[in-house]
Amino acid sequence: MKNKQSRTKPDTSTSYEHLRTALLRVALEQSTASGPDSISFRELARRLGVTTAAPYYHFRDKAELLLLLAVEGFSLLLQRLKEASARALTPEEKTAAVIRAYIEFGRRERGYYGIMFHRDVIRPENIPLLEGPAAICFDLACSVIAQANPALSGSQTFERAIAAWTFLHGMLILSASGPLARRLAPELEEEFAIRTCNSILRN
Repeated sequence: MKNKQSRTKPDTSTSYEHLRTALLRVALEQSTASGPDSISFRELARRLGVTTAAPYYHFRDKAELLLLLAVEGFSLLLQRLKEASARALTPEEKTAAVIRAYIEFGRRERGYYGIMFHRDVIRPENIPLLEGPAAICFDLACSVIAQANPALSGSQTFERAIAAWTFLHGMLILSASGPLARRLAPELEEEFAIRTCNSILRN
């Protein structure tokens, strides 16, 4: 009688991580195409050909998935801002470069940008996880503003950074939804944003 061969349990760690990564990427694609609210575990499972329960093995709920993508987004934004600042030579050029980089990120990375400021992400309990890359982005902006406007105090720099960020965020939202594009040609938005931010920073 032949001995039965022992069967080794297959290593599922690779496929587990692969599916987790795939869920994040497909969710990002969905956000880019139709916005964060269009993301659902059921749709992600359908697109990846897995059971509707599969996403719950990787994420507690949709909010957790969005939070992870938001952290990715802020990290990517930080990288883009650093690169833009490093390429510029003068303080004024750095200011303009950072403004352009922020606008370009909001346009090209719509999937990330919509998630980064989504209501399910900016909850108080999520702030500690978001604070790392998001805070460094803000600190970089404050540093660039201070270099270009050395007469400003620390509190003045902080206040102007908040005002400029608020303006840029609002401009991106209005541009993406259409109202701004009907009144200001998209190719003119960057220069308009730079002039407006410089006005905010100097007043």
